[in-house]
Amino acid sequence: MNPQQTYTLILQLTEKLHAVGGPFQIVIAAAAVVLAAAALIPTASAWRRPALIAMALLLLAGEGVLAWYHFRLWQLAVVIDPSTGGLTGHIAAPLWIESEKLYVWALITAIMGTFMRRHREELLPGVMVVVAALAAAGVLVGQPFSNPLPGLLGQYTSYLQAMSMGGQAALGGFEGMESARQFYYNAWFMWVHPPLLFFSYGAFTISFLATIQMIRRRHSAYETTAYRWIRLGYLPLTFGMLIGFPWALAAWTGEAWWWSGKVNMSIMMWLLYTAVLHARLYLRERGMWKTVAALAVLSFVVLILTYVTTYVVPGAHSYAAVSGGADVAAMASRIAGSLIGGRA
Repeated sequence: MNPQQTYTLILQLTEKLHAVGGPFQIVIAAAAVVLAAAALIPTASAWRRPALIAMALLLLAGEGVLAWYHFRLWQLAVVIDPSTGGLTGHIAAPLWIESEKLYVWALITAIMGTFMRRHREELLPGVMVVVAALAAAGVLVGQPFSNPLPGLLGQYTSYLQAMSMGGQAALGGFEGMESARQFYYNAWFMWVHPPLLFFSYGAFTISFLATIQMIRRRHSAYETTAYRWIRLGYLPLTFGMLIGFPWALAAWTGEAWWWSGKVNMSIMMWLLYTAVLHARLYLRERGMWKTVAALAVLSFVVLILTYVTTYVVPGAHSYAAVSGGADVAAMASRIAGSLIGGRA
């Protein structure tokens, strides 16, 4: 591997992504404004579902561009052991990390909204507003096309610099990058844990909108719709959290990771949604629907706070504590150390 050549090729690939996908950011931001307007203007009701379908297709096309970039990056981002000169593997970056999280959330919610059936006309405006907000934030704040994967590219650039220096620097750079490749980016946890959670986020978003309709119209049919969406999201949330548990044990060995703000907020969210499902068993009792509605609204508020906590509250599971690349390297090193220690 020629570090300088690899760096140049990745730089050219990223510039090509900006050239090809850059217009998507502008178009998606504009489409988000149109989508929100169609949701809020009563006379545009006939165009709401076609507008949401168009937005879902637009986001899906953008996701295709990002998938192409990730695939090409996988081909280029190789990790070489400087002590042997042998290839240890390629870096497989998932499509739901760093700057692409909100984008994926918007895409999943748009697809779910497109296929929903019960109370579609009443829920469509809310779904459209949420998708518009997530999509706009995804492209304007996340900037997945113009500033893709800053943590990963920053760490890999450091690795290439270390490789060009040779000697002990190359060995140190290799150890950090290989740990991140094997135990973070390419780990099966990363390819299962986040998608399950984002699927549940999409389902809970529509459930929240149905709950708002239940509160506004005081009709039990909306509660049934809200329940069905909570039920759809609950099992993926549960499995996602269970899968994340052994990953956390390996990643943060020796740390009090259970005090992390994100971890505790996630547990609180799961407990609240569990409480919703249990409380509705007594829905026929006097005034119980108010309790179910309050718990459902509170659950979604905690879901939002759980997502925000990752960025504003320091902790083991937070971007607020350390920068992206360094956080990945540190976590991967801890995983590697614990696994190597376990084998000894």
